[in-house]
Amino acid sequence: MKKIIVVLVVSLAVSSQTFSQNIPARTVLIDQASNLYMDANKVTVGDWLAFLNALKQTDGENSLIYKESLPDDALCQQTYKTANYFTDPAFLNYPMVGITYEQAVVYCRWRTDNTFKMMNNPKKKPTHMYFYSLPTDVELQKAYALQTERPATKSITAINMKAKGITDLGYNAREITVNKKVLVEEGANGLRFEDYTGAASTLGFRCKLEIKPINH
Repeated sequence: MKKIIVVLVVSLAVSSQTFSQNIPARTVLIDQASNLYMDANKVTVGDWLAFLNALKQTDGENSLIYKESLPDDALCQQTYKTANYFTDPAFLNYPMVGITYEQAVVYCRWRTDNTFKMMNNPKKKPTHMYFYSLPTDVELQKAYALQTERPATKSITAINMKAKGITDLGYNAREITVNKKVLVEEGANGLRFEDYTGAASTLGFRCKLEIKPINH
């Protein structure tokens, strides 16, 4: 595994509106009753580099958690004929791939803590908790009903960050779920899934988000 040169990038933006709209940018409401939200797009290379940079700052680049969070760039080098998929700024908005289920889970835990700090005013008592995790295959099927963008190709292409609603389900990179199913593609009756077999150069993920009020 080659050493990843981490560049500082801007992570997910934050809305400053009222709570009904006070959710991280590029987040879509899936189910109002359960306060279930989901990323509009797959987690990008830029998102992952921001995660690695945060680990580097808090734990150091020699820490176990940092080293275990580095992607397998050899996978992508073989598939995409480039050794710079994770370091070239041109790929920052491309889907994050080449990572394991365990690495995605660690990312969700970190994002939970990071978003809590971002979304609550440090001078006031926190009002809501933000819990990130991988979605289930059933939840991805629910999100599929809200999809607004279907790219013309299934290859790894730049994400349309301006599109509204859920995008890219069943296209571009495949997606891992919390129950270790992999969203492969759009099928005749919805999304088609296979069993998870490990990291792959075409396997990425998106996060689901649960927002819960804090009772003081």
